[in-house]
Amino acid sequence: MKKIFGFIFAFFAMLLLSVSCSKVVKDKTSGLVDEINDSVMVLKIDGSKVHFDVTAASFTHGAVMYGDSVIVHYTGDLSKKRALAEAVYLIERPGTIVEVKEGEIDSTKELLTRPAEAGATEAIDNLIRLSKSQRHAE
Repeated sequence: MKKIFGFIFAFFAMLLLSVSCSKVVKDKTSGLVDEINDSVMVLKIDGSKVHFDVTAASFTHGAVMYGDSVIVHYTGDLSKKRALAEAVYLIERPGTIVEVKEGEIDSTKELLTRPAEAGATEAIDNLIRLSKSQRHAE
């Protein structure tokens, strides 16, 4: 009986040593969002892709979409191409600023707009038609 307890004790001691020796890295990095869904975000960092688990992450400073630049606070090792995201901070893109000087505004001119692209209005019409048919089906 003492041998069995000795083997069990040795097993748990080795298990404890192996777990305590693993290095947990907590750091932050920035990159470009390549893919995102409700549980995983793929980030391009220096030409390589890293998968971040975002199920427990907090998204600060706005909603994150494909193509956005973000700063990710993570736990894990980026060399393994997988990590657990703790916080995702959206880096805002600078907006276009148009300066209008006093006296240059001519309110008598006609307001001109850019014409819509050829297939854009058809796609929007199809989307509206589809949403209306689904709403009536419910």
